[in-house]
Amino acid sequence: MKKEYYVTINGERIPVSEEVYRAYKQPAWREHKRRTARAQTERSLDLLMEDGLDIADDRMLVDELVADKLLLDALLAALNELTVDERGLIDALYFHGLTERQAAELFDLSQKGVNKRKQRVLDKLRDLLAPQK
Repeated sequence: MKKEYYVTINGERIPVSEEVYRAYKQPAWREHKRRTARAQTERSLDLLMEDGLDIADDRMLVDELVADKLLLDALLAALNELTVDERGLIDALYFHGLTERQAAELFDLSQKGVNKRKQRVLDKLRDLLAPQK
């Protein structure tokens, strides 16, 4: 048995195809989803406020977010200073989660060789991230 679809316009139920029904209802569904998400966010904020989060805490959170953003920007700039091989090693180990042994197979090196290269690259990143005197 085929399901029948209707839209109500000016109080009158009009039979339509499933495609027309979905196209007609989609904006309402989207709005409902947006309102539900907003209500959940407001409830979460209310819970935070009940737990004693005040303006000072908000400032601390903003300060931490700004500091994290600045650190991430500096790290991205430092990563862009690496050679292609250095960046590939860092990507494999830290962004793709490979072990040193897996990276060794990938780069046709020994595990110890990968470890030494990793240490050199991390030292280079530390130097790039260190404040200039």
